[in-house]
Amino acid sequence: MQAIVYDDYGHADKLQYKTYPVPVPQDNEVLIKVHAAGVNPVDWKIREGYLRQAMPHKLPIIPGWDVAGTIQSVGANCTRFKVGDEVFSYNRPAPEVDDCKDEQIADNGCCAEYVAVKEWKVASKPKTLTFESAAGVPLAALTAWQGAFDKGGLKSGQTLLVLGAAGGVGSFAVQFAKEKGATVIGTCSTKNVDLVKSLGADHVIDYSKGKVEDHVAAIAPIVDVVYDCVGGDSTKDGVAVVKNDGVVVSIANMGVGKLCQDAGKGTGIAFMVTPSHTQLHEIGELIDAGKVKLAGLETLPLAECGKAHELSQSGRTVGKLVLTVSSK
Repeated sequence: MQAIVYDDYGHADKLQYKTYPVPVPQDNEVLIKVHAAGVNPVDWKIREGYLRQAMPHKLPIIPGWDVAGTIQSVGANCTRFKVGDEVFSYNRPAPEVDDCKDEQIADNGCCAEYVAVKEWKVASKPKTLTFESAAGVPLAALTAWQGAFDKGGLKSGQTLLVLGAAGGVGSFAVQFAKEKGATVIGTCSTKNVDLVKSLGADHVIDYSKGKVEDHVAAIAPIVDVVYDCVGGDSTKDGVAVVKNDGVVVSIANMGVGKLCQDAGKGTGIAFMVTPSHTQLHEIGELIDAGKVKLAGLETLPLAECGKAHELSQSGRTVGKLVLTVSSK
């Protein structure tokens, strides 16, 4: 098969488009013929070597944890899918799970023509989405879902502030929270104000026009949950506006817990999203019902993975970056 592979950590020029062995699925895995693979910030962070201490690694590495495609074959113990089924998956190695305890970041990346995936990570592809759109969903949507609900405990009637509401995770968080019955405030740049409004945000703050803290204070006396998708000084903005017993969830600042502790308000939670076919199924149902959509989609061919990494690393993308791999 053709795959993107790198043999050493470094910049995007380390990525090679080359012939590589097709993975052999284990008894509890399905082999997916990849039609599209999502590109996420974590991909270039791994490539640069930033996460070597956080998760087990080995080289060479095929990048990518988001995939949409068709089932090519199923392992002996797999019962949920058959050959030809259209599926999507978030395929992060999950050594915290019993049947994945030996998985490493080098195992079964999605930027290739085939990928072997544990069946419990796989869900049926939303019927209303193309493979390209479906490949842009898993990591970002699961991160938004788990951050808002599992970590943030967001409930109907509460107020959520999304820092970075136009990005892949933030755009899903806005929509999930609105579907839940929450009031949503989103921050973004000037060019993305209309986009965030179109996602259903009740209030949109252009962060280039004054202090976010001041804008929030003028909009909502109480912010129950803050979802920080930006990091840096934005995390401090979130801590400043959250209510005393509120929650600040961050996917961009691992020090959010200490920031809340030092400020004497809120509980800070940093986390890394985990695979879940059940949550992907729920998200897929919302998409098929027309209640959730991708904020934006940019596609590139698999061979241009390096360009996609550079675009992601620039931090200026809106919505999702996806690599097209093979036709149906």
